Amino acid sequence: MINVKDYLIDQIEDLHTGKKEKTNLPKSNVLYYELEDDAWCCVRPSGTEPKIKFYLGTKGSSNQEAINNINELEKAVRELL
Repeated sequence: MINVKDYLIDQIEDLHTGKKEKTNLPKSNVLYYELEDDAWCCVRPSGTEPKIKFYLGTKGSSNQEAINNINELEKAVRELL
């Protein structure tokens, strides 16, 4: 993990240096994790249901590589849960 953005407390924390700064964005109950290789995971509660929603993003040099990367990230998130 590279950075954690907590929009509720208006903070970005660099996990390598420990440096903290403000997001300067509206407060929201959202956690955004910046991961290696331009991947990310965003977590927030549903506004209408008793659920937690996860959003994932990855990049790849091809569509197939991006699909493989997102599948690996989804598997890793599911294992954490």
